[in-house]
Amino acid sequence: MHAIDFLKDPAKTPLKPLYAVFGDDAFLRRETLQQIEHLALPNADDDLSVSRFPGDSTPLANVMDELRTLPFFSKRRLVIVEAADPFVTAHRKELEAYADQPATSGVLVLSTKTWTSSTKLAKLVEKTGLAVECKGPQERMLLPWLIHLAQVRYKVQLDHAAAELLLDLVGPEVGLLVKDIEKLAVYVGDKAKIYRDDVARMVGAGRIESVWKTLEAATTGRAELALEHLDGLIAAGEHPVGLLSAMSVSLLKVHQAGRLRKHRRMELKEACSAVGIPPFAVEMTGRQHTHLGPSRVDRLPRLLLQADLDLKGSSPLPPRAILERLVVELSLPRVD
Repeated sequence: MHAIDFLKDPAKTPLKPLYAVFGDDAFLRRETLQQIEHLALPNADDDLSVSRFPGDSTPLANVMDELRTLPFFSKRRLVIVEAADPFVTAHRKELEAYADQPATSGVLVLSTKTWTSSTKLAKLVEKTGLAVECKGPQERMLLPWLIHLAQVRYKVQLDHAAAELLLDLVGPEVGLLVKDIEKLAVYVGDKAKIYRDDVARMVGAGRIESVWKTLEAATTGRAELALEHLDGLIAAGEHPVGLLSAMSVSLLKVHQAGRLRKHRRMELKEACSAVGIPPFAVEMTGRQHTHLGPSRVDRLPRLLLQADLDLKGSSPLPPRAILERLVVELSLPRVD
């Protein structure tokens, strides 16, 4: 089960004696662990029944003793092994035996970065417990969850178009998205509804301007200035995936306007209007078309797709270098 599905309504999933919580998204892993703790120990004074152990230095006997010791102040004990990858590797056989017959009064949570579903242990966990995947979710999962989260946690209605813009601006960084929803909920106050304009005003203003300056410089042949702007964005903490997403929104409109000019013989202003480019950006779009040339305008979706795939693991280059390569490619002189 993906963490997004689990977190929509944790109470719908019956409490299990054993959990594997895995993946590289720290926010989702933290939220999942908190919800499991609440399911296992719903009372606020149950903290004494929670034990946390470091996975790289804890003997197996300590964990098992804690799981099998009857609780004094609550119905059960919760034992969390954090950073449990070395713990699982060292005690796989014993954990398989435990997963087959878990303690009746204890809940064991293995929090790991990796989890191979084909192993015997993983299959036993699926049989008697639950594996929760805490990896960055796909957009089709993330959008409805953000809308649900806004309603349940912050008591505001997040408009679908607003959620789409938020995702475009921030990228699929769950922790950052949640922080921005919290900020927006405070901003809209009693109105209790977040619209696209609210997102543009509160989340996107400075960031959009910086991304726009980066693209403006790159797509008019000023590579050095574009790289300087890009460096500033990354230094400010912007994630490369989110930056590429924001760049893609603008560049795909440049591509669409170029296609309309080329294949439907539309005037620049008409083509820009048709694809949603604002009037103040029409002149700039014309300069971008002039610098890029027809063939590179046609190739923009492929360039963006390749950069996206490279950021997701297709390239050994670091994320910063992938974005820098894209910026330089856009800055090169036209060939047609």
